[in-house]
Amino acid sequence: MREKKDSRYSVLIVSSSEQFNMLTKKVLPDRRFDVIEVRKSASSARRELLVREYDLIIINAPLQEGLGTDFVMDIIEKHSAGVIFAVPNELFSDANDHLIEYGVLTIAKPLKLSEMERMIKLVIAMNDRLRQAQKKLKTLTEKMDELKVVSRAKIMLVERGMSEKEAHEYIIREAMNQGLTKRQVAEDIIDD
Repeated sequence: MREKKDSRYSVLIVSSSEQFNMLTKKVLPDRRFDVIEVRKSASSARRELLVREYDLIIINAPLQEGLGTDFVMDIIEKHSAGVIFAVPNELFSDANDHLIEYGVLTIAKPLKLSEMERMIKLVIAMNDRLRQAQKKLKTLTEKMDELKVVSRAKIMLVERGMSEKEAHEYIIREAMNQGLTKRQVAEDIIDD
């Protein structure tokens, strides 16, 4: 749980309304966002997204180029950011029905600050869970890669006349004696 408090996020706000931008910044949790960028149009935001990835993208519809649903779809196809899409109340139902299937959180305008704050916290929580899952996946992938290399080295040692048990013990013993990981010893065996 400690990682949650230390996690830092980035947000891209896409809106031509200064009032919306001000209110959105106001509800961002203190000290959780180290990057807060604002772009006034979808085209400007697209250019920004070529430069860096964001954890959260908040879009205030309509945009200068139209409602913004095409832009939202473009984001979810190309980026892993959480997306909050603020739309006029009369368009909320249709936009929400269409975008919810893609994991986009839609909010009706005029904004209720408590609702926006709740959605931002939800995206942060989901990002935390995603980061934890990615960390576990990376660890598992590294372990699987090590297992493959060690297994390949064991096979080579068996082909040289050792039993599987002897090969296993040899790799462990060499790792301890040389102060190396089993993978490093296995790679040395494979490279010989």
